[in-house]
Amino acid sequence: MGKKLNIQKISQSMDEKGLNQAGLAQIMGVSRTIVSAWFKGRKFPRPDKLLKLGLELGLPFQDLVEKSVTASEPVVAFRKKGRRKTTDNHIENAKEIGQLLDLLAPYLPFDGMFQPPSLKAPKLDYSYIQNAAQQIRSEIKVKDDASIAFEQMIAKLNNFEVVLIPVFHGQREHHENALHIFLPASKTTWIFINLDSNLHDFKFWMAHELGHVLSPSLTGDSAEDFADTFAQALLFPEMLAKRAYISLRRLRSSRSRIREIIRLADSYTISPITVYLAINEYSAAYGLVELNLEPDIYAATTYFNKKYPNVSEILFDGKLCSASDYIKKSKELFGSPFFEALRVYLSENEISGGFIQSILDCSILDAKEIHAELIQ
Repeated sequence: MGKKLNIQKISQSMDEKGLNQAGLAQIMGVSRTIVSAWFKGRKFPRPDKLLKLGLELGLPFQDLVEKSVTASEPVVAFRKKGRRKTTDNHIENAKEIGQLLDLLAPYLPFDGMFQPPSLKAPKLDYSYIQNAAQQIRSEIKVKDDASIAFEQMIAKLNNFEVVLIPVFHGQREHHENALHIFLPASKTTWIFINLDSNLHDFKFWMAHELGHVLSPSLTGDSAEDFADTFAQALLFPEMLAKRAYISLRRLRSSRSRIREIIRLADSYTISPITVYLAINEYSAAYGLVELNLEPDIYAATTYFNKKYPNVSEILFDGKLCSASDYIKKSKELFGSPFFEALRVYLSENEISGGFIQSILDCSILDAKEIHAELIQ
């Protein structure tokens, strides 16, 4: 990303706080010459200084920096709740997080010489996506008619050197259920996954993110459509969709068809919507009559989801977890090297909890608890 400071915004904030360049230099812990070089565009603050500058002046990243897009800019993809839209502010905030994550990349336990494999020419074609999903099922040794376990998807994502970052984002409206960040400079992929999510949706989002990892050349709507269709194919492949379609066509009422879809969803630990859409993807691909169970299938899915706890409740027995338990589960269950990389970075650079707050988008109290657990 080609960047320069937004001097107009910074100067305005400094005036409001009664600061001159000398005062700002003192607060930032740098020389006045460095601050002068920032203002003249000769130098640009390091990410940790940029973070501190924004915090001290009360300026969000989009007001602090003027940017021109370059090949090194973080590539982000959101998996939003329901129909909530991704705004420019969401994207800018995610890219800011990506800039901070790049600081941790050198501390990851990956071989920097090789890049994990991906699909050569991903495309939105039913047969192509089914074959890609079948290849992954074969690699993780799942039979054609078997359910994929969470552990198998986590292991595959780890095999692709994805850094999984479990977070507790609750049901706050502005949050996504998954955030995918690819950093071209370090060739690293980071995925934030919301533990405060329904069990079945969580499984779909993990499969969706695997679809993103396999298709880094796709962007925008094409990337999201590919990842969605790939997730359906991975969790409920063509063989199962065909078998279900034949079975459902024999049933006369919509109610009985929905009951059967719910039974299938329960047995494969996936959402009824995933089953429904996979069946219709199959029927459309072969020119068959598609099922029309809307809007009842969505209402039935809402009721279905209420019977199951969120992933966070399952992992922590419905209790509030400590920073220690959170870090331990992230490593043991998700195989994540995130907190170890974060620990080393914090120790070597004497960084405060504000850095953790910015990356995890959590409260300052939670950030301080995590910081204290890592630096002890």
